[in-house]
Order: sequence, then C-alpha cells, then structure tokens
Amino acid sequence: MLTADHSRDDYGVTHETEPGDPSNPDHAKRRKLPLAPPSVKVERLPDPLTEVGEPLSIEEAQVAYLRTQRASWTADDRTSKYERHRYQTYPRILDADRHFQSEYDELTTAMFSRRLSPLDESGNWLTPWECNEMLHGGSIHRSIREAVDYQLDGFPYEWVAVTAPTQSAGTPHEHLYFWIDDPDDEVTTEYFETGLGRHLDHCVNAYQKHHQYRTDGSGGAITVQHSPDVVDEYPDKLDNVLEESTPHPNTTGAQYLASQLAHLPVGDFYDGTKDNPSEALLEGAALSWASPRNWFRTSRGVPAL
Repeated sequence: MLTADHSRDDYGVTHETEPGDPSNPDHAKRRKLPLAPPSVKVERLPDPLTEVGEPLSIEEAQVAYLRTQRASWTADDRTSKYERHRYQTYPRILDADRHFQSEYDELTTAMFSRRLSPLDESGNWLTPWECNEMLHGGSIHRSIREAVDYQLDGFPYEWVAVTAPTQSAGTPHEHLYFWIDDPDDEVTTEYFETGLGRHLDHCVNAYQKHHQYRTDGSGGAITVQHSPDVVDEYPDKLDNVLEESTPHPNTTGAQYLASQLAHLPVGDFYDGTKDNPSEALLEGAALSWASPRNWFRTSRGVPAL
C-alpha cells in the first residue's frame, strides 16, 4: 500500500504530491527568496532574471519570465519557450509513444519519478537553483541510467525524461517514462528499485518516504503497465490531429508526461478561457528557463519529429 500522500491526475497516473503542506504560510517567505544563491554567478542567469548584479526573487522571476516569454510569443523573429514545448517537444513525446506501440510486439510501459524536499535539515526553504542542482547535478543521471540498463539488459527499450515543477512550491521533480518490448510480461517494479536506490543515495534531500509505490506497479514512484492504458479523449485539437495519423491512441502515461512540460502553463495563463495555473508552476517555469540543466532528455532511439 502507498504510505505517502498521493493524488490521481486526469490521465489516471498516480503520483506524489509536494512534501509538506502547500497552505503553509511559509510559502510567502519562499517566494521572497532569490532564484539562485549568492554562490551562483549572475552571468549564468538570463538577463531578465537579474537586477543590479543580483538574482531576482522567485516572485520577481515569475513576472519577468512571463513578460519575456509573451514578448517572444508575439514576435515574428523569436520563438517562445512555450511554443517550443507545445509544438515541438509535446508532439514528439506523443509521436514516440505511438512509434513504440507499433515497433514493439508486446509493449510494457513504466514510469519512475524522482523527487526531493525543498527544505533543508533545519526546515528552511532552499532556493530553486539549489533544488535543481540536487536533482540533476553530479553523475546522478549516469548512475541511474547504468542501474536501469543493467536490470533491463536483454530487453529492447527507450525512454524520455521530463522535469516539471510541483503544483505547490515549484520544486523540480523528474519523471522517466520507459517503453519496453516485454513479450512475456517479465518487467516488474523490481527492475527499477536499484535506480531508485541510486537516486536516494546520491540526491541530497531525496527521502524514501516520498518515494513509496505499490509492488504491483499500480501507483506511486514506480508504475508498470503490461497492457498500457490509453487515452479515450484527447485534451485539445492538436492531439486529435496527431492521433488521426495512426491507429494507436496514446498511452495515458505518455500523455501525462507530455502535459508536464514546464513551459506549457504559459499558454493557459494567456488563454482567457482557461483557469490560471498556480503561481508555483509559473515560478518553476522561470527556473526551467534559468537552468543550465536539460529538463527534457531522451534515449538515442527516440525519434525526432
């Protein structure tokens, strides 16, 4: 059974919520923090996210991010981060999902989610930059990849990784989605336990209590589906256009993963027919813009559009 707090999104994927209480008044204090600590040279940040040689606060960075991205969106000679995610990365994930449904005789899908606490040992908020470096820094990507490669040796498989901000505090967390050719339904959550262990060992502020999962693969930090659920209704026109080109509807996991791309909330923010996204999602998108780390990663076999 799951022992951590979990919720179920619109595509049926169960995932952890932000560690801690999002209604905590300390979140107001968090938004006053600088986007990056003093140890980070301001030259590493986009100019709009600095002022007088200092990083903007998280709250200020959100405003600067939205202003700059909107200007790029409406300009003829620039492409916004939102447009890149919406019309390039988003359809690439869904196209890859349909490709591997056709390519593999018996598809198994798996999702492995990596999280960390945004609070230090004293209960103080870390800056978004520090959280991002903890999640992606050092050799953690290679260590996890080697662990999963060893467990899945002999299975043809490919993967996509998407980093997204949490709804409550904008803390970066990463979802890795795997397409595996598994004709005998051999792959279980055990195949990803070593990778999870590497994350817990090497990622500062990553705790076991925030990575609970069901051993049958039905929910939590590791999910596995031998007969993957597929979407029965696409969220918008672009998805319908993509779906018409193939007999395979997308798996719910791939649709969920695509929906997590960090810059997509900008579209909802400027769409008068939709509810505004949480401030934390927009603050996280500003971090994604500032980050030297790649928030979208793929294995070599994932096709380009």
